[in-house]
This record gives sequence, structure tokens and C-alpha cells, in this order.
Amino acid sequence: GGGVEGEEEYRMVLPIDDEEPDRQEVVDTPDGKPTAEWLVLRKHAPHKVPLEKTTEWESLFEPSFDEVPLFSGKIHDAKRKQSESVGVLKCKVNIFRKEDETANGKSRKYPDREPRFYEVGPKDVSVEAAIDLEKPYKMKSIMELYPEATVEVRVYVIQAFQITPGGLEREADGKKFWEHIVTADLGKHHAETEVVRALNPKMFHTFQFKNMSLPGPSILRLGVKDISIFQGNVTDEVLVGETCVDLEDRWFCGRWRNEKYKPREVRDLFNEDESKGEQGVSQGKLSIIVDVMEQNKADEMPPEDIQVLGKTQNCELRVVIWNTHDTACKDTYTSDVYIVCELIGVGQPKQTDVHYGVKKGAYGMFNWRLKWRAKYPSTTLEYLMRIQVWDDNVISTHASIAEGILPLGPLFKECFERNQGKTSPDDMEDVWLIAPGVTGQPDQTKEYLVDEDGFKNPTLWTKLTHPNTGYNPAKDCQCKLQMSFQVMPRAKARAAPAGSKRMGPSKLPEPGRPPQPANPLLYPEKCRAYIVYTCVEFFKRCKGPCLCCICCLLLAAIIGLIAGINMAFPGL
Repeated sequence: GGGVEGEEEYRMVLPIDDEEPDRQEVVDTPDGKPTAEWLVLRKHAPHKVPLEKTTEWESLFEPSFDEVPLFSGKIHDAKRKQSESVGVLKCKVNIFRKEDETANGKSRKYPDREPRFYEVGPKDVSVEAAIDLEKPYKMKSIMELYPEATVEVRVYVIQAFQITPGGLEREADGKKFWEHIVTADLGKHHAETEVVRALNPKMFHTFQFKNMSLPGPSILRLGVKDISIFQGNVTDEVLVGETCVDLEDRWFCGRWRNEKYKPREVRDLFNEDESKGEQGVSQGKLSIIVDVMEQNKADEMPPEDIQVLGKTQNCELRVVIWNTHDTACKDTYTSDVYIVCELIGVGQPKQTDVHYGVKKGAYGMFNWRLKWRAKYPSTTLEYLMRIQVWDDNVISTHASIAEGILPLGPLFKECFERNQGKTSPDDMEDVWLIAPGVTGQPDQTKEYLVDEDGFKNPTLWTKLTHPNTGYNPAKDCQCKLQMSFQVMPRAKARAAPAGSKRMGPSKLPEPGRPPQPANPLLYPEKCRAYIVYTCVEFFKRCKGPCLCCICCLLLAAIIGLIAGINMAFPGL
């Protein structure tokens, strides 16, 4: 296309290409936080009005043709004559002025020749100036001024908002609702979006009109319709409003054609139906991006993907089980405790190791990390964490101590919104569950526990109940559980890895548990320490001297047995 004055200067101030990975960008959302929509559309400069009404583009969008409205019969209302027009004649009118001549028909300035016609433009204040600029009359070919091109028109419909409710308001389950579509007409071509049930529908739809000719049918007409559907068929429709875009004005604007990312614009929707009595009053707004390119280039450049609703982020959830407290006893006065966690819908449940002999008032110690990978958002996941506390039994079935469901959707959502548009792991953020009230439990408190790398992990305590005892955490609590919840993008998780269980990197410290049961053949020292610990605990509770003597003899016998095993099998 033809260039425009100042085009080279404009190219010098074009913004840096958006593909630069670590560039800090301005978030132009209402609350200043990145959203999925901003991530997809941020390359397109936003305008709150039609481009032809912006200070940046108004002077560049001078009409390519002179437009003469056509009428059939008498104009009834001069103030609304535009609505009575039956069409538009597009033409190019150039006025040429004949230079002054003498009485004998010769040029006054050049008496030796015939007077000539000169083109007088906006900058030519007089015929003399035109003569000095040597701009004589020349009949230009329309094909030279406006060469015909075969193009593809792409219209990205983002959303309609501030919509005036139409006459097809319906009600279901006591709630009012509307169903809208957006239509597009260009020449003889017509297209529609899918039906969206919303008063202010987000469409994220792309219209494509291929093999169109410019100059040619160039008035793109976009409309929003309120429709009624019964058994899958449209039974009624009402036009909410429409807007028109002249594609020729844009196609023959050199700067607009050379713009890599066409600007976003918001256009008012008008309805000139006299029965409504609201001619000239906006019935809503439509946010769109219009692009036109030569068909041979369009075949090599697929349309942009603006399906914001389909955008997802790969996330990693890290859960650390730190401690339990006030755990209900299942084995007389102790429980052999382990924790099972399941991100419902994502893989299999995962569990900690067993802390044996946890008493009612003592801490169950774990320091155990569990990890899951999940995408957000997802239509199949509710991002619910099922937490279960179990009592381990070797012979009988394991006994359930407590359980609960923790909603982690807000945590995934916050991670998703914070990291929209960020491509470098250094810029990405992780999100922790530290705010009281997120899980509905009023007694959560903030604490920090440190791993072996010195990183402080925010933790929270939550109370778990059991269906057999009641659901009131205040009086029916069966176990208090201290945990950490962290969600981050997978890219950041790969850059800052952490091992599962207690393994590194970011290794978790061994819990300070009392001696645990052990195989006397494989771990005699651990077995001896456990026996001594058990006996000492028993003596603390023992009140009868006879029992003490019996226990001492039993302890001596066990220690002698272990010593004999060591002498018989010195290699063990």
C-alpha cells in the first residue's frame, strides 16, 4: 500500500516486539492485575472508542473515497436523513482550476501558451502556488489510485458489554437471563457466533471473510442480537444494536496496513428502529479487532488464537505435612499415625510415613512433602484436597482418625492471575495458603518452619473431625494438623525444584521423633533404644513395685537376648 507522510518517523517509535521474554509490561486491566484476557490481547493497543475517533488515527483515516448518500424519494426528516439513505455512492471527486487567461485566450502568466488546468489541494492557497509547484491537470486512472487487491478480512470479536436488555428476557429457576449472538455481514457474506447466555457476553470469536476484493464491498456490519431458542432452534430474535466499519478507509491507510498488531477498539451499538424510539442512543458496546491482509499472505498466517476461556497454566502444588497434635487414640492410649492427601481428580492419593506411638497430648512429627501437577483452569477439576488421618495396624484394618476437604481453587486462581504474561521463571510468583479463614476454620494461625536450605515455609494449623464424632471443630476435633500449601507455575518449579518426602533439593529435616519400633536383626540399636524408651514410659505410669520388678526382669531378659544375637551373629 502507499506510504504516508511521517511513516518512517512512526516506525522509529514502534514498541519493542512483544516476543522479548523478560520485558516488564504495563497491565491495563481495571484493577491493575494481569488476567487471561490481558495475556492474549496485550499486543494490541487498547482504545475505548472507534479508531476513527481517536486523536492518533482520526487524521490518518481520511476517507479513501468521497461518499454521496443515495435516497429514494423525498427526505422526510432532515435531521435523520442518514437513516433514510438507501445506499452510498463511492467516488473520487477532484477539482481542477483553470489558470487566468487573457482576452485572446492565452495564459496570463505565460502568454505564449494556452491556459492549463491545475490541481489545487489543501496546501495550495492559490492557482499561482499550484503553478509554481508544477502540478498541472492530469487525469489519473482509478486503478492507479486504488489498485484492486484480493484480501482476507479477520474480525476478532472479544466481548459485548453495557448491553441494553432486549425484549426477549426469559426466566429460569427464578433468575432472569438473556441469550445473545454477534452477527457479521460483509457484502453478500453473513456469519454468526455461537449463542452465549449472558447479558454482557464474552465471545472471543474470530470471523474470517476470504477472497474479498478491495475496492469493493467494504462496509463491515457487526450486530448484537437477543435471541430465543426452543429445542435447539431459534424461535425469535431482536436486534440490540449494530456498528459499521469502512474497510477501504483502513486498507488504503499505509500506517494501518503496516501495523503488525492491529489496535483494539470499542464501538457503540445503535438501533435505528423507529419503533424503539431510541435512534442515536447507544444500546451497548462491542470490543473488536479488525485486520485485513492480502489473501496470499493470509494463507501463510493463521488467525490469532483469542480463545481466552481455553487458556490454561501448568501448575505444581507442594504440600508439606509438618506435625499433628491432639490426635485421638485408637490403640488404648496411642495411635500409629500417618496422613493421606489426595488432590481429587489428579492421580492417586499420596501418604506420609508412619509415626508410631503418638499419644493424645504429644506431637506426631512428619516433615513430609507431597507434590502434584495440575492445569488451571479446568472444567473437570474442582481443586479440592482430601486430607485423611489414619491409624496404622499390622493385623487388623487401618482405622480412620479424622478427615476433611480443603478447597484450593482460590490458591490456584491467584497463582494463575499473578503469572499471566510472565515468561521468565525469575519473574514468576509462587502463592502460599497463609490467610486465616480460607478453609473455613476460624482458629488458623500463621507460623513458619525452615527447611535445610534455610527457606521459611509459611504454615497453618487446621482442625479435622470425623463423621462418627460430629462436625463441630471446636468440640469434635479428632486431630490438629500443621501443613504448608504452595502453588507455582511449572516453569518456576523446574527452576526451583524441591524433592518429595524428605529428599532434596530443599530437603526437609528429619523429625525429632522418639525411638520407633525396629527389626532387632536389621536395626538392633534402634530396637534397643525403642525398648528402653517404652519401658521408661511404662515406669512413669507404673504405681505398683511388683510390676516394676517384673518389668526390670523383662527388660534385662530382652537386653540379654539382643546381646546374645549380636554375639551369635557378629556380622549383623
